[in-house]
This record gives sequence, C-alpha cells and structure tokens, in this order.
Amino acid sequence: MSRIRILDPAVADRIAAGEVVERPASVVKELLENALDAHARSVVIEVEGAGLQLIRVTDDGEGIAEEDVTVAFERFATSKIATLDDLHRMRSYGFRGEALPSIAAVAQVVLTTRQPGAPAAVRVVVVGGRVQSVEGYGAPPGTTVEVRRLFHTTPARLKFLKSPAREQALIADTVLKATLAAPEVTFRLAFDGREPTVWPAASLAERVAAALGVRSPGELIEVHAAVPGGTVRGWVHHPQRSRPTRSAQYVLVNGRPVQHAGLRRAVEQGCAQLVPTGRFPAFVLFLDVTPALVDVNVHPRKLEVRLRDEGRLVGAVAGAVRSALLASPLVRQATAAPLPAGSGGVVTSWQELSTQPAPGSTASLDLAVREGVDAYLGTGGPRLPPLRPLGQVLLTYIVAEGPDGLYLVDQHAAHERVLFERLRGARARGDLPRQVLAVPLPVEVSPADLHLITGARDVLAALGYEVEPFGPHTALLRAVPALAAAARYEDLLRRVLAALADDGEGEEPLDRLAIATACHAAIRAGDRLTPDTMGALLADLATTDDPFTCFHGRPTIVAIPRAQLERWFLRT
Repeated sequence: MSRIRILDPAVADRIAAGEVVERPASVVKELLENALDAHARSVVIEVEGAGLQLIRVTDDGEGIAEEDVTVAFERFATSKIATLDDLHRMRSYGFRGEALPSIAAVAQVVLTTRQPGAPAAVRVVVVGGRVQSVEGYGAPPGTTVEVRRLFHTTPARLKFLKSPAREQALIADTVLKATLAAPEVTFRLAFDGREPTVWPAASLAERVAAALGVRSPGELIEVHAAVPGGTVRGWVHHPQRSRPTRSAQYVLVNGRPVQHAGLRRAVEQGCAQLVPTGRFPAFVLFLDVTPALVDVNVHPRKLEVRLRDEGRLVGAVAGAVRSALLASPLVRQATAAPLPAGSGGVVTSWQELSTQPAPGSTASLDLAVREGVDAYLGTGGPRLPPLRPLGQVLLTYIVAEGPDGLYLVDQHAAHERVLFERLRGARARGDLPRQVLAVPLPVEVSPADLHLITGARDVLAALGYEVEPFGPHTALLRAVPALAAAARYEDLLRRVLAALADDGEGEEPLDRLAIATACHAAIRAGDRLTPDTMGALLADLATTDDPFTCFHGRPTIVAIPRAQLERWFLRT
C-alpha cells in the first residue's frame, strides 16, 4: 500500500463534486434549492443540450451581497447554518455549502446577482473551480446562474449519462418536485429554446393535480391526519387510475422532496387490495413533523432523510391513507371510452420515464405499516347504496338496479371479498367456526408439503384447518373452516399449501391462507344463482369494510350512472 497523503485541492474538489453533481438534473436541483431559499417568487430554468451545453436558472429572490459572491464558491460556505444545533432544526433546502463549488469544479459558471436596493449587480466568472473575474453588471434584482460545458473537466462522467431524452426527463422531474415544494412560486422550464412549460403560482391541491396529470383536485382523494410529532397531508389518485409503475409517487418531508421507501410503502399498504396486483397508486404525500425528528444530513445530494421513531410514523401514515380511501366513494364508474392501453390514467412521458421502483422497507417497518392500516379498519354501516338484483349476465355478473343507475357486480370477486372479511373478522375475535370431517381425508402431497404442514400447523389451526402428516407422502385433513365446508377438500388443501409456500406478494402467512381459502370457497363465474342468493350476496357485500375490490385489487362492482345511460340512448 502506498503512503497516506493529503489530496491536492483540485482533486479533492472534483471528488466532492462527484458526490453532489451526478448528472445535469443534480445541477438543476441544487440551483432550484438556492432560488427557493432566497425566497424567489418566479424561477426560470433554461436547458440546452440536455444540460451539458447550458443550464441557466434565473430567480427574482433576495440575491447575494457583493462581498459574499466569491465566498459562495468556497467549500463549506453557507448562510443556512452556523452551529451544529442548526442541523436539528433545518427548514431550508441547502445547508452543506457544496453546491456552487461542486458545480464550478466540473463546469464553467457565471453568476450574476443583485440584492434589492443595490445600485448594480455583480457578475462572477468561475472556470475549473477558480474565480476568473468579478465585475459590476447591469441586471434586475435576483440571481442568474449559468452553467456551461458540464463535465468538461471530467469527461469520463459523460459515459455514465443516459440518453438526452432520459436526461431531459430527469430534469423535468426535478423541476416538478420543486413545484410541489413551493406552490406559491411560478416556474418556467424550457428545453433548447422551445416554448416553456409553465407552472403558475397555485394552491397546493392544484399543484398536486398537475403533478399527477389530472384535470382537477376533485379527482383525487385527500388525506389529512395527525401523526406523532406533526401532520400528514396528501392526495391519492382514485385506485381505478392506478399506474403500471411507481413513476407518479412523490414524498416530501418538511417541504423537502425526498426518497423514502418506508413512506412509499406506507401509502401502498394503505391502498392494499384497492389497487390491482402489479399496479401502483399515484400520490403526493407531505409529512410535516418537528425538525428534530428528521435527520436531513444522511445523503450527499440531500435526496434521503432518516426519521426518528420511524415505525410509528409510517404506521400512522398508512392508517391515515386507508381511512381516507375507505371514507371515499370508490365504486368504479363505467366510461364511454376505454382508458388508454397500458395506462391507469393520464401520465406524461417524463413521468413514465423517471423514478425507479423503490426498494422494499424493513420487516419492522412493514409490521408498523400493517398495524397502522389495521387500526383504521372497520368503518361500520353499509358502504353501497341499496341494490335490487335483476339477474345475471354470462352467469358471471349480477345486474342490479340502484337509486342512481345500474350496477354490474362480479359474483366471484364479490363473494371473495365477503368471505375474506368474514375469515379476518372471526380470526380477530377468536371464534372462527370450523367443519370437522366425518371421515378424515388422506391427500397425497410432496415431502416439501409435509415439512410445510409441520412448520405451519399453528397458522393452519388459527384459520380452522386441522391437518397432519400421515406417512411419507400423505397428509390427513381432519377439519376445514366452516365457510369452506362446501368446497372440494383435496383441491382446497392443495390451494392452501401453495399459498403458504408462495410469499411473492408479501402478505403474512395468515393473510395468504385466508385469501386462498376465500378464493377457493367463493361462488365462481359460471355458477347459476337464484334471486335470493344474489340479493343476499349484494347485502353482504354492502356491509364489508371494502366492498369495492377483491383482495387482488380487481373491482367487485362497476356503476353505470343514470346520466351515462341517458347519454348512450341520446336522451340528453
């Protein structure tokens, strides 16, 4: 090993720059944060060559004092903090003092700034991290930072960048997050001299609607609740408008856009069984808590935060989301035209391109999330209007009349929901009835299944199953849940064992067991139902906590409002 030495300042500066300036979007993020910290009310972002030729950010904020402009390009120079204690009550965006020197180490930078009341602006040119000139200049109050020839001093960095379209998408996503953090600010973003995209100053709800690509906040479900140490507020798009990716998921903690797998997981768990498997809810979540509960100094680019008492916080967020959703009308509405293929709603191209799926949260956080959701279950009272069954379509869908139109009910999905909630409720009360078989049933299984039965005997018993190994290749089934008494027992046991072995969807073993039981015991597509059976099923569905979807997130019921029927028949 060679001798330890102090790095040359130029080398150290470029290493530090690599931590902060990963790509053009990193530059845009840092400059936007500086503009917002300067209390700007208008910010213009101009980009050429996907940010490699030019990034220009102009704001009308407070500007920088003339005597501070060169200091701003020194490492660890900042006006945001003075003592260590300030890190525990951060409300500004920037604080490390690394943005401008890091950018200047890998690009050519021209900063023009003027404070209100100053006789003139001052213009600073920095090349290769070194100040080249400082002079008076004519410019309005505010600050303009021009960044040219990004990474010209570190050309190896260029090969790690994505395509120009992808880099532009990341810049657009960065600006979008800033618009959510500061709805009172007007933003303009222009690429290569084209007509700019404008976000005029608006209410927070209007900004969220624009970010999620919906026409108005009325299409969103609002979440607002107290959590330990603060409040959570957010908007979730209707589960009917779920997306194929996590691209339209935004989390802000104390006004700072961040990546936080636990909070994302909390919202997704709050939407569990309301969104189809393999699709994701679109949402914007604002968590505002005492600054002492947030450590913002855990990531070089300030992209992540650490929460104190994280389990309680994310559990409360999950419960708040669940409560808001279950208090909202979630009946799927029939539309005159289908949604675009492959889309759960309106998504702009840069949203589809940005943000990779978040990593899963830790087991302890998952438990806290589940407890938070469970705390809000049980809303009480019918969740559907009174429905009168008219008949079946294709021996699969119940046709019913309601006070405001026509309803189609998937008989299998609806019965799955009813049975699943009965199992869950009986399990929670500890009074789950079971059916003891008059003659125990031997079932041929694999050696792996026998090991599974032995290891999961308590889980099986908790849901009403009594089964035990009976020889090297046989299991003996002695009892099943009473609600599955009419099922084919051999098929039921195989379904249950498969569910216990497969943890792909991440549910707890008891939940997987309940889902498998309910799915196998439910009325099936193709079953002919009597009017009394249809009426009883609709009545049972109306009293469930979530009558709108089965546990796979598929809709149980679709409404065709009277107004839609009248449009179809040209009566309006």
